[in-house]
Order: sequence, then C-alpha cells, then structure tokens
Amino acid sequence: MNRSHIWILTVIISLTSVALVILQMLWIRNSYQMKEEEFDRLVINTLERIIDEVERQETVSQIYDEATPFISDKESGNMIVAYSRNEVEKTPWSIKLEQRKREVLVFDEADSLFITPNFDLITRNSKKYVTNAKPLVTNNKKKIFNPSSEYGLIPLSKRLTQKTVFVENIVKKLIRVESTIDERISKEQLDSLIHQELQKKGVTTPYEFAVSDSKGGIIYQSSRYLPGNAQQFTDLLFPNDVLSPKYYLNVFFPGRKHFIISSLGIILGATIILTLIIIFAFSATLYIIIHQKRLSEIKNDFVSNMTHELKTPISTISLAAQMLMDDSLPPEKKNYPYISKVVWEESRRLGFQVERVLQMAIFDKGKLKLKTKSVDFHMVAKKVVDNFSLQVANHNGILRRNFDATNPIIIADEVHITNILANLVENALKYSGAKPEILVTTTDHTQGILVSVIDNGIGISKENQKRIFEQFYRVPTGNVHNVKGFGLGLSYVKKMVEIHGGSISVESELGIGTKFTIFLPRESDRVNSEESTSILKKVYKRWTQTA
Repeated sequence: MNRSHIWILTVIISLTSVALVILQMLWIRNSYQMKEEEFDRLVINTLERIIDEVERQETVSQIYDEATPFISDKESGNMIVAYSRNEVEKTPWSIKLEQRKREVLVFDEADSLFITPNFDLITRNSKKYVTNAKPLVTNNKKKIFNPSSEYGLIPLSKRLTQKTVFVENIVKKLIRVESTIDERISKEQLDSLIHQELQKKGVTTPYEFAVSDSKGGIIYQSSRYLPGNAQQFTDLLFPNDVLSPKYYLNVFFPGRKHFIISSLGIILGATIILTLIIIFAFSATLYIIIHQKRLSEIKNDFVSNMTHELKTPISTISLAAQMLMDDSLPPEKKNYPYISKVVWEESRRLGFQVERVLQMAIFDKGKLKLKTKSVDFHMVAKKVVDNFSLQVANHNGILRRNFDATNPIIIADEVHITNILANLVENALKYSGAKPEILVTTTDHTQGILVSVIDNGIGISKENQKRIFEQFYRVPTGNVHNVKGFGLGLSYVKKMVEIHGGSISVESELGIGTKFTIFLPRESDRVNSEESTSILKKVYKRWTQTA
C-alpha cells in the first residue's frame, strides 16, 4: 500500500468517524429535546391541576362558612354539609325528636316544585326510618305542618328568601375576595399540594416555588427559590377571580437537566459507549496502518543499508581472492601479507555486522544473559579511546578523555559495556566534520557513574532525537551511504544500558554537535530505569544553569 492509498484511507476513516459522531450527537440532542418538551408539558398540566384544586378547596370553604348560620342545631332538625374532592354533597336529613312523635305533612295543591332530598325520618319510640322520600313543596299554601306540634306553620317563602341570601353571599364572596393570598392558601398547604400532584405524575426531582403578585413581588417562597430564574414555570393562581388582585404560582426545578438526562437512561449510556468503541476501533485501525507503513519503510531502509554494508566487505574479499587466483601475476607481485590482512579485516567487519543483527534478535526474544563481574570502567574507556585514536587522527581530528570519576568500579558485562562506549565514539566519528573533536568524560554520582561522549558533528534535529533509539532507525539522508551502519547501534546501546539498570539521554543542536550521557549504577546502588532517568534530568538541569 503506497502513501497516497494510506492518505485516502485515512481521510475516509476520519470523515466516517466525524459523521458518526455528528449523527450520534444529533440523535442525543433530539432525544433530550423530546424529553425536555415532555417534561415541560407534564409540569404545565400538573400546575393546571394544582390551581384547579386550590380553587375547588376555596369554593368548598366559602360554602361551608356561609352555610353555618343556616344549619345550626334546631329542634326541627340538622343539616350536615360534607365535602369530597369532586363535589359538594348533602348528607341525608336527620330529624331529631325529643318527647313525642312528630310528623312532616306536605300539602299537594296548585303549582308545585318537586325536590328529591335523601332524608331519614327517625322516631324515638318506634325507631322508624323512612328513606328516599319525595315531598312536594307547593307554591299556594306553602306550609309545612305538624298537627301535633305546638309550633305553627312555617312559610315556605321565608325559607326561599334565606336560600337566596345564602347563594348571593356565596357568589359575592367568590367574586370579591377580601382575604389576603396567604389566608386563602398557606405556604405549607400549597407546598403539600404541589408535592402530591408531582408525585402522581412521576416527577421526583426537587422543586422550588413562590407566589408573586402582578408586579413580580414575592408574597412567599420556598427556602431555595431563586427569583428571576429563566427556566421557571408560571401560571395564574385563582384564574376565575374577577375583582381580586392577580397572583401567580412560580415553580422551577434545580435538577431539571439531570432529571431529563437520567430519564434517557440506558439508551443514552449505551449509545455513548458504542460510539466511543467505534471511534477507538477506527483510530486503532488507522494507527496500525500508519505504523505498519512506517515499519515497512524502516524495513526497506534496513535492507538497503544491510545490502550496502554486507556488499562492501564481500566485494573486497572477492577482489582479493581473484588477485590470488590470477595466474598472470607472478607470486612476488601478489603481496600475500597485504591481501591476507585485507581479507581478515573485511571478514571481521562482516562478522561484526552479522553478530550485531543476531544480538538484536536475541534482545527481542529476551534470551540475552549477561556475564557480569567487577569492571573498572576507566580501563574499558581507555581501551576504546586508544582503539579509535588512530582513526580520528586519520580524519585530522582529536579524541580526548577526561576521567574525573573517583570510583569507576561497576558490576557489568565487560564485553557489552565496551560495545556501548565503542558505538557512541564510532557515531561521533561518523557524523563529525572534516576535523572531528571528540571528548569522553566520566564523573561521580552518589548512585553510580556518569559517562559522556561529546562531539562537534552535524547534530540531530529535535524530531529525530525522539526516534534515534528505535530499532533500524537512521536519520534520513536519502539514498546516500556515506555513513555506514544498519541503524542498530543506538538501539543496541539503549537496550544494553537499560539491562544494566541505567539510562541514556541525548542533547544536540544542528550544526553544533551532540552530547550523549549514560548513567550506570553500581551493583550496591542499583536503581530502576525511572530513577536513573530522573538522575539524568537533574544533571542536565545543573549543567544548564552553570552553562
């Protein structure tokens, strides 16, 4: 898969992921809006029921208060007014008797008005009950008569007059209310009614309420009510009042959004989780594709470099063999000692390159075993510096050492410690200019020894500094092989340093040079990789401040 195909696939996956997220967000928003509208309708209907209930309660209270003078306990009987939620009912008439049996006579003459009260006629002596009687009230003689009573006839017109006054007083009180709002409905009664109606509708979220006048002034309110809240519900209290001041019931819900979101429940949570899973899967797929593409490029670079590195010694050995096999040259001109030396050096170089590749394979499998012992690092460093001194001199350069560590003894594998330092010095020589200047230093640390290799080479960019320790990675120089190697040197150095419990870091500027610093702990003071990295950061900070 070439780079253009990867970019096309990346764009498709990215657009698909974005479209999926947008669709899910739109669906969630629409679901939330629908739940919000449903909640608002439910609250508005509940407020209407609350206001209707408040008015019904007040109407019943007015009727009861007005009827009290007319239903006081008399010898002729008692009227009892009972209230239920939906309507006002009269209990059956009861006739209270004292000494003698009494009767109620109704004259059936002239125009008449039928009424159907449900009453009981009770006699003390015989305990006779008469129910569902239908007396006839006439308009001519209009008298209710008890022949054995000492009382005379009671005019029906008087009762009708009293009835008229009774009704007029009730209507007058309902039209012109003179009581204050807190006398008509108290804060506690209103709170109880709101709570009861909301519970019936399944609205369990906390609420706050207030009663205000037409100018917005608060008459009374709940403890946490916030005036002027934009999300409050307002409705007219006592909407059927004609001449009375206007009052408003205001209700708002502090946890309204949370209640609506929670009502979406499992569907919302499952949608979010599935969306995140799909986005993660798309991102992981894209990352794997890009990563595989990068590995493919690294592999191709490695094969190219390996072919070049192996081809050079093989070609040299092949040329030497041809010279030895050439019969046209006399034996004295074949220069056997020189050819033998060339073959030996090139074969050694070839073996070293193959060994390095094999070592990295062993590292990846985790089968490497160190042969640790007490090592004088100064002795190892001196040997490496001496080996490279001639090569540096051939490049008109200088290789210096500055061993300031007073305790250079460490527990390590001498072969690998030697290879670590040799790789760093070799890289410093490879990437230096016409006159390389290389410095190898050692300094003491409370937990080990610090080793630095400093050069005046071409430097490494910030971007490449993050990847130079990756396996097979080389700083891009195009298809130019003036610098030999597989891209395994620094990867090998980092892994071996970490196996010894140390750490490595790099500081570099393009065109100025590079500084590699290694921290190697002593066996008695062995620390983990995180601690050694922290030590290097502190050292760099101190060097920066003193620079």
